[in-house]
Amino acid sequence: MKFKKGFTIKPKAVNSVGEVLFTDGVNEVLANQKVCEAYGYRYNPSKGTCEAFIYNTKLNRNASNVHNITKGTNNTTNAGTENTFVLGRDNTTFGDNKNSIVIGQNNQIEIEVNNAAVITGSFGKALNQSELVLSGGGFGDTVGLSQTSFVQQSGLTTDNTQTNLFTQYITNKFIEKVANAVIGFEANVIGVNYGGEGEVGQYIYLQLTGAVAISNGFATTYTQSSTIIADGGLEASATMKDATATSFGVAVTGQEGIRIQWTADIRLWQNKITTTF
Repeated sequence: MKFKKGFTIKPKAVNSVGEVLFTDGVNEVLANQKVCEAYGYRYNPSKGTCEAFIYNTKLNRNASNVHNITKGTNNTTNAGTENTFVLGRDNTTFGDNKNSIVIGQNNQIEIEVNNAAVITGSFGKALNQSELVLSGGGFGDTVGLSQTSFVQQSGLTTDNTQTNLFTQYITNKFIEKVANAVIGFEANVIGVNYGGEGEVGQYIYLQLTGAVAISNGFATTYTQSSTIIADGGLEASATMKDATATSFGVAVTGQEGIRIQWTADIRLWQNKITTTF
């Protein structure tokens, strides 16, 4: 969910008893009545909490588990989780998650992330649409410090304007930044001429390799190289760069008058630390 205009915090998740958890993009914070109601939730003044629904044991079980399969202990599927398989213990889907898989221990899928899979290990976290995560352990029981993941991006260009590719070709969806982390990346990028000038079928296959250091405030420093793996007669380029203040991804530059269809298969290696930089 995006920040509403004029607010510096936004909903992060809905817990199993209906309380809405908020974040400033880095830390979990409490919302006052004005913020809570601005996002369409109900403020409970007696508890001082923001609520998505009034908790009822039977209703909560039905609303939070629609066609889900959960096996193990202490697994939590928050409201809006649908068609999801959870196997292991202490795993969490934070809500509005569809068609996903979580296997292992203490793994998580962020709110509103769909078609994702955390398939092995412990303390891993899926932040992106249709992301595949291999968990690397917790370094002191903290989620998301060490993991490998795979993300797909795609897009179209018709000129030589640098263009950000979208995650799963969902408009304005990119790879989420992770504060206080160094993320290594390898992106295999293929562009194919599908019309306009030139010959249909011309292509270029580029590989981006490098790393991005992301500060506590989401400032980024990129170190990377680009290699043409195969030249099929198409002149184009690609780079890894910021897409928004809180996200990044592959950006491509095509040719004027040539319609190019782009795909990027991106592998990410994440090393997040608990201190800030």
